[in-house]
Amino acid sequence: MKNLMVVISISLFTVPVALLTDQTFAVAQICNYFAGTASTGESVNVDLCSLSRASDRSIDFVYYLGNEKIVSQANCQSGSWTTFPEKEVHRPQSQATQHMIEVVCSYQTTTQTEGAIVFNPPSNIRDTPNGNILCSINHVTPIDIYGSTGDWYYTDACGSMGMIHSSQVRFQQ
Repeated sequence: MKNLMVVISISLFTVPVALLTDQTFAVAQICNYFAGTASTGESVNVDLCSLSRASDRSIDFVYYLGNEKIVSQANCQSGSWTTFPEKEVHRPQSQATQHMIEVVCSYQTTTQTEGAIVFNPPSNIRDTPNGNILCSINHVTPIDIYGSTGDWYYTDACGSMGMIHSSQVRFQQ
């Protein structure tokens, strides 16, 4: 019965997705970063494709608190962010919002995907740095890289966005 419930929930979830083009869905997967659950119990998701440097210490970005889209600017020096149009300053109230601000402030944007090779398998693709394993790469394999945070690269090698440690990849020349 448990497996049947999972199949049903997946089927219900994919119905609205089927209305999107494959390309739109792929971009949405690449851009979405789940930062965790806020103190309110809602999920915190960062739109990585929205990141744009506003100044030496500020980055414009969009995040979602549950289903609510919130336009913001991170002040990386103070570890806070301002939401617009309210111009309300926020500080992390949960691990999720702390992680959100860390990811936004350390994310290095790329204008396009970069090709890399997993050169010394097996290598794990994780949901977050040192987080749960999404899949393992068991052979020398080319993968796409979409950006980085710290020593971790974003990749869709498992079919959804995950992260691989920089020690596991070499960039193609």
